[in-house]
Amino acid sequence: MTETWAPARRRGRPPASDSALTRERILQAAQKVFAESGYEAATFQAIAAEIGLTRPAINNYFSSKAALYDEVVGRVSDTVLDANHVASAAPTLADQVLTFIRVGLRAQDSDPSRAAFLVQAAMDVGHLPGGDCRASALVERFVRNAVGSALRRGEVEGEAEGLSDMLMGLVWGAAVQIGRENGERADRMLEQLCGMLDQGLVR
Repeated sequence: MTETWAPARRRGRPPASDSALTRERILQAAQKVFAESGYEAATFQAIAAEIGLTRPAINNYFSSKAALYDEVVGRVSDTVLDANHVASAAPTLADQVLTFIRVGLRAQDSDPSRAAFLVQAAMDVGHLPGGDCRASALVERFVRNAVGSALRRGEVEGEAEGLSDMLMGLVWGAAVQIGRENGERADRMLEQLCGMLDQGLVR
């Protein structure tokens, strides 16, 4: 009887058909671990355990924690930019802020750890590769631009920096609640602020 011989499958990256899916799973797991632990405490081991892989498997796709983090930041930044574009078309400051939060952060079904990642990244400033997180910086830029536009329209009165800081506090507060999967509380916070803006109480 003649035995058939099949070459052993080489170790390393999975076939191309699986590679993209595995990479996506790693990125999702990394975002979750970075959100929960922060950049410094997060490890490849924890990320691998999140999705049942080994640390060497992570290394097949990302050579370092910094490279993996940068990839996660890039993905989140793209989403924040999309939210900025959509929100900027809203007619009032209140509508812009509410739209930005709901488009950029309230994506719990498709991307449940995004809001928590942004909050943690803002807290990690000074401990990140490059010193800061461009995704979190984009959130702040959106708020300051929206406030500046509202002041020029005469929609609100007051000092731009103070109003921007107040709105930033609320945006991050809502992001914390969303990250804790307490979206209803986040919505109440946003609706209260929007009511204040609409009634001209924030001046």
